[in-house]
Amino acid sequence: MSYDDSVHTLMATANWQAMDKLSFNFGIAFSMAQSEMEDIYFVSDPHTNGDRLDDTTPWKGTYDVVNTNEMESYSKLEYNTLDLNMEALYSISDNIDLTVKYLLTNVDDQENYVYGDESGLYHSLRAWVTFRF
Repeated sequence: MSYDDSVHTLMATANWQAMDKLSFNFGIAFSMAQSEMEDIYFVSDPHTNGDRLDDTTPWKGTYDVVNTNEMESYSKLEYNTLDLNMEALYSISDNIDLTVKYLLTNVDDQENYVYGDESGLYHSLRAWVTFRF
């Protein structure tokens, strides 16, 4: 069995101190990913006598690894992602910060995998408070 994968990512970020207490961070990342399995060949387990699911044994329905020989047909991954993010940090005091972050992810799934086509736009908005002691 051979397994090939590759991921290439290009990223850029920029920071801007708008005021003493307010700063912004902007980022962009683009990734291309591919992977696949080839030459998969498992022989049948001897205790199953070639039956893919042997329910005559005491352990009832043993899964035979020969079933995974077809994995090659659905193991390919190929997708691109584009992430855009913006973060704002406001210093309420010397010990307390408020941060808000927005992330937009665009996924282009070019090979539907086990879970189907996962292409789409995904939005995430997070906020948190940091206390320093």
